[in-house]
Amino acid sequence: MKGLLSKAGSLIYNHSKLTLVIIAVLTVIFGLGLPQIQMNTGNSMFVSSGSKIAKDSVTYQKQFGNDVFIVDLHQPNGESTVNPTTFKKVKQFADKANQIKGIKSTTDVSSVLNGELHASSAGNMLGSSSQSGTQSAMMAQLSSRQKKQLQNQMTKSLTASQQKRLSAYTLSILTNTQKMKMAQASQSSKGSTTQSSTALTKLLQPKQQAVVQAYTQKLLTASQKQAVAATMLKMLPDVQNMNAGLLKQLIYFDNGRVPSAMAQLLPQNGRHLLISLTTTANTDMNMNNTQYKKIKHLLKDAGLTTGHYRASVAGSPAIAGTVGKQMTNSMTIMLLAAVVIMVIILLLVFPVRRRLFPLLFVLVGMVWTFGIMGWLGIEITMATMATLPILIGLGTDFGVQFLNRYEEEYKKNHQDSRAAVTTTAAHSGMAVGIASVVMILSFLMMLISKAPMLKFFGVTLAIGVLMGYVVEFSLTFALVSILDQRKNFRQTAKLNKNKSWLNNVLANYSKWIMKHAGVITVVGVLLGIAGFFFESQISIETDLTKMIPQSLPALKANKKIIKEVGSTTNLTYLVKSDDVRSKDNLAAINQFGQQVKSKYSKDVLDVTSLPETLSGSQNKLSQTKLNQQVDAIPSVVQQTLVSKNHQYSAITFKIDPDLKSDQALKLMNRITKDAKNVSGDVTISPAGSTGMMLKGINNMTANHGLIIIAGLLTIFVVLLLVYRHFHYAIYPLLPIIIVLGLSPMTLKLLGISYNPLTISLSSLILGIGTEFTILVLERYIEERRKGQENEGAIETALGSVGQAITVSGLTVIGGFITLTFVNFPVLQSFGFITVLDTAYALISTLTILPAIIYLLRPRKPKSDQKPTKN
Repeated sequence: MKGLLSKAGSLIYNHSKLTLVIIAVLTVIFGLGLPQIQMNTGNSMFVSSGSKIAKDSVTYQKQFGNDVFIVDLHQPNGESTVNPTTFKKVKQFADKANQIKGIKSTTDVSSVLNGELHASSAGNMLGSSSQSGTQSAMMAQLSSRQKKQLQNQMTKSLTASQQKRLSAYTLSILTNTQKMKMAQASQSSKGSTTQSSTALTKLLQPKQQAVVQAYTQKLLTASQKQAVAATMLKMLPDVQNMNAGLLKQLIYFDNGRVPSAMAQLLPQNGRHLLISLTTTANTDMNMNNTQYKKIKHLLKDAGLTTGHYRASVAGSPAIAGTVGKQMTNSMTIMLLAAVVIMVIILLLVFPVRRRLFPLLFVLVGMVWTFGIMGWLGIEITMATMATLPILIGLGTDFGVQFLNRYEEEYKKNHQDSRAAVTTTAAHSGMAVGIASVVMILSFLMMLISKAPMLKFFGVTLAIGVLMGYVVEFSLTFALVSILDQRKNFRQTAKLNKNKSWLNNVLANYSKWIMKHAGVITVVGVLLGIAGFFFESQISIETDLTKMIPQSLPALKANKKIIKEVGSTTNLTYLVKSDDVRSKDNLAAINQFGQQVKSKYSKDVLDVTSLPETLSGSQNKLSQTKLNQQVDAIPSVVQQTLVSKNHQYSAITFKIDPDLKSDQALKLMNRITKDAKNVSGDVTISPAGSTGMMLKGINNMTANHGLIIIAGLLTIFVVLLLVYRHFHYAIYPLLPIIIVLGLSPMTLKLLGISYNPLTISLSSLILGIGTEFTILVLERYIEERRKGQENEGAIETALGSVGQAITVSGLTVIGGFITLTFVNFPVLQSFGFITVLDTAYALISTLTILPAIIYLLRPRKPKSDQKPTKN
């Protein structure tokens, strides 16, 4: 392998300019993939598309829509929003909002009321005596012409007996003048009852007409009242055009309170008005962002954000849409901060010529990495965002290793650039190559995770490490070959032929370590073992709203709505059947909903389902009547409860907003278990965004231990195959295992929780930490093969490679520190913990590794030692 790498270095040296041209062309090709990168903050980050809940959610979204924007409208003075002016503005907004691309439907109190009043069943409701106050208010809404028409219809519907009684009553309230005119009309009508009734109606004054109408309604039978009510409803305008009196009667008929059926749309007894906008299936973050902007614009146009009105937009698509811009801004900040910090580190602690080359080359590597992601369709998530500073640090690390060894060989070989390139390519290329393979395999262990986001995270890191190695290897050797072939005396004068201060410090440090190797190893092992006991005691933060910028307007609006109007968190369940309208199925759905509400009353605040919406007892109705009732449900409500083919229905449980995500997941699992016992020809299963999110959080933390074990075993097997020596395969792992124990112990002491992203750090530390140990080990083996004694080999390895990995470690730490500059709490936490773990890995490599090598050194006389060949 070293021979191949040496030939590769020689080939680059001989064709250095061609190498640069090839790299430039490939950079342009990969760069064309950058605009194709998509960002994803949806639930597909957390749950595999092949899982049952994901498939059910796709079905649910096709039938009932996707996530929901919530507009909270109120007046600062606390007055009721129930008035014609507000309803007209809301109607104007809703009509235009329905035209926004990706909006399936809008729901507000006016659309619901219009649907109910125009439904065929509305006549039944208003025909009952309990709604007499509402009927009076409706009569007040009608014009005189409409009232006369209604009176004529009522009169025509009367039986002979009813008409006789009505005529007698009407005559009793006539004035003498009216009676004389009536007598004349009766003579001219020649005894026609209809003509006499019409004449009588024309004689009545408005007040008399009102009295007669009231008396007529008392005479009507139930069926006659329903017919009259239906006629009256056709005469009424839409609710936004009604007078204030009728509007308030329709909404506040329950003793001045908003009825429970409308409470979700008019919280706090009408002081708030909520408008929900349901998105279509497969809407992405970019579309959510466009929708969010258009909704804000339409609210302004409708006059709902100025004057007496305040409106805020919330809901998960609002958060997803606005968080995308924050992600882009954060990536830009991270990139700039990482570059600045690494420039400072390289200038201060890397005393070689062209010390900034590794950082410049890594930017090319970033174009390659993210360009390939664009071509392959790998989406950017909150996790893959974190790969940017990681890969900048790792790529710079590779370049530092190559440049550090090249400078060393260039001095040794009397400024022979060819010899320095081929030697460095063989030795450092091999060491960094082994470390890169180990890192790639460690990162690919994340494919064991159940969460697609972590799988993408691991794949992105693996691609980035490979691209970083290729780019740094090619560009470093190509450029130093060109520059040092010119015999640039200014550059030669900069060549420091003495060992650096850091080199000397590390060489002396290695002597101290060997003198106290036993104590250092015992202390390290004990701390590592103790640390593992804290692993299970560290809590995991699962509230996703705490992981994104708290300054997001949509997130603030969400919190405000929860505080002012109650929970907006719903668990949705998909009901499947040949026909969900069947009597048995409706009974089963209703029983299940009530059982859940009763059984989990502390956590489940309300339930919405098809049988809950239907009026009366379904058991007493025929199947035909039930079907008619379902069809009579206003379309704006119907489309949220039952599919057009009647094979699907939705059950929605409003849950306590204070429930943490892990508690909500347990609740969902219990409800899902209960759903398996539901009778009838129905299948009930969780679906929708909330269920996907909760399942996804569980996926993020699943297989954590398996990923660590698989990573350790993979690294051990790879090193054993490479070195064919048990000690050399185990040396790099022991310091990192100690770090894996120190990390949770430190978090516990600092009171820091894991989150779904930081819990994946084990694979990251395995990759980065093992790279450090492999580089030191590889140089130690090289020095031993040259004939150096064990102590000398340790001192040389730590003094030479130790300088490079110290610089590398600091650059990686510098990369991670940039995560603290972003306003994503999840990334800030990730950055802090990773800085901590990387520092531990660096210290452990420079301290524990040489101590272990020294303790396990060969005890035979030097003349009997046979160093293992690669």
